[in-house]
Amino acid sequence: MDIDHSYKYLNGYILVKSKHRKAFAGWYFEHILVVESHLGRFLEDWETVHHINEIKDDNRIENLFVCSRREHDKAHGMRNVSFVKLHPKWISKRCSNCNIEFFGPPNIIKKKKKCSSQCKSQKTVEKECLFCYNLYVVPTHSEKHYKYCSKICRMRAKQTA
Repeated sequence: MDIDHSYKYLNGYILVKSKHRKAFAGWYFEHILVVESHLGRFLEDWETVHHINEIKDDNRIENLFVCSRREHDKAHGMRNVSFVKLHPKWISKRCSNCNIEFFGPPNIIKKKKKCSSQCKSQKTVEKECLFCYNLYVVPTHSEKHYKYCSKICRMRAKQTA
């Protein structure tokens, strides 16, 4: 896994010159190369890399971790939407209840005010994760049960304790 020092940005992510098997036109994502180099293997097709502090160009190994697509979507507070399913013509909108960004076709999203049926049926409260300090939204009636924004943060907190 050869990493050149020339780079450019794509949607906030750093691309570097590489001869990676999945490189496009000789360029590939630096954060994936950093993780693969650290692990000493290529990522599996179901694996993805998450930036803990959500800064796309902060590619320090301590800011990156490997997870499944579902865990990654959860870490970003996405509900029932996979980044894979996002279509170029889809639009985004902020939920009027929890302020989370959700996506969909324009003819459907224009009519929606809430991101999910959970948000429609109940009030939510914003909390701060005790591990990564990101803000996340939970139902008001169960707010005392939540300490972490995702299962990943909960497991990592147990490991460090």
